[in-house]
Amino acid sequence: MENCGSKSTILNRSIVVKEQRADGCRCLNLRHLRFALMGFERNYQIRIPSNHLNTWIRSYTSLSTSPADFSTCESTGSLYEVNLNPWFLTGFSDAESNFIVRIVKSNSVKVGWTVQPLFQIGLHNKDLNLLKKIKAFWGVGDIYLKENSCNYMVQSLRDLNIIVNHFEKYPLLTKKREDYLLFSQIITLMNQRKHLTLSGLHEIVSLKASMNLGRISTLLKLAFPNIIPAIRPKRSDEEVLNSIINPYWMVGFTAGEGCFSIRITKSSTTKIGFQVQLRFQITQYSIDKVLMNSLVNFWGCGKLFFSFRGNKVDFQILKINDLIDKVIPFFQSMSLQGVKSKDFADFCKAVEIMKVKGHLTKKGLDQLNKLKVAMNTGRK
Repeated sequence: MENCGSKSTILNRSIVVKEQRADGCRCLNLRHLRFALMGFERNYQIRIPSNHLNTWIRSYTSLSTSPADFSTCESTGSLYEVNLNPWFLTGFSDAESNFIVRIVKSNSVKVGWTVQPLFQIGLHNKDLNLLKKIKAFWGVGDIYLKENSCNYMVQSLRDLNIIVNHFEKYPLLTKKREDYLLFSQIITLMNQRKHLTLSGLHEIVSLKASMNLGRISTLLKLAFPNIIPAIRPKRSDEEVLNSIINPYWMVGFTAGEGCFSIRITKSSTTKIGFQVQLRFQITQYSIDKVLMNSLVNFWGCGKLFFSFRGNKVDFQILKINDLIDKVIPFFQSMSLQGVKSKDFADFCKAVEIMKVKGHLTKKGLDQLNKLKVAMNTGRK
């Protein structure tokens, strides 16, 4: 994928950190991209992390004091207002978040097991500032640092209710929505204190057995041998295909899963001996192929490419006119967040070189190659 692939690092059983691929900005005069700005609510509770995360270094300076990042909230001097749209958070969560439920043996409760739900977003530390903005937006959770990774975690039941409330108002669109709905049922049961009863615990184990890849520890299997996984809440293909995609969702999803890349290959049909192709791309596993088809409707251009070996599907926009007329204006008018905005800025430079046929000259080709090697995974 021309050095723009997402790089995942598994730090332990439940923490996955993805190195980001690209980032950009917003849209003008695109009739198919109509949207309404929507307000959002914020709460400010902060909880102390549990002991099992003590291998991470907590970022106590997790809210930037730079005016460029935040402006002071009028209602309180202790937190900072951020310019994140709630739909951006949903799109980015569709790309980068995880809903996890741990069920751990414990002698401190009568049922003998404690339930530990967790919402997390794990990124490369290049995007630490973006995690700080996300934390400030929701006003809950903590950021932990480890080597080249940063992880935003929300663990307390009170704080997780804020996360659930967000996704009820601004629903996820990918298959991750199914995991969220199971997760939210567990949160509801815990709000009702049913996790402290044997029947409620059985229901939670059943819901957990259907989440993510249905992974359950050997200990849980032995303790609950007769548990039947709950039915996953699914949407019809028609419903997914007709999903209304908010432009801010697209910006957030692109910040997590998108890629702006420059491809330079040898060619016998050009005088300079090389061919240049610019590409905007979003990649997902094939289970979301129906949603990926809806991206074609959203943009009014582009195609899907399937990789059966990797079980993935790519949405790509390759035509230079579509990049100039649709992609560039959209992200210039709807500010991308995080390190990917830098890749988008370099991508815009590449488009300008292509517009004046600079790619057909040695000077222009050299400029494009310098941009290419410094983008995405090559960015330091």
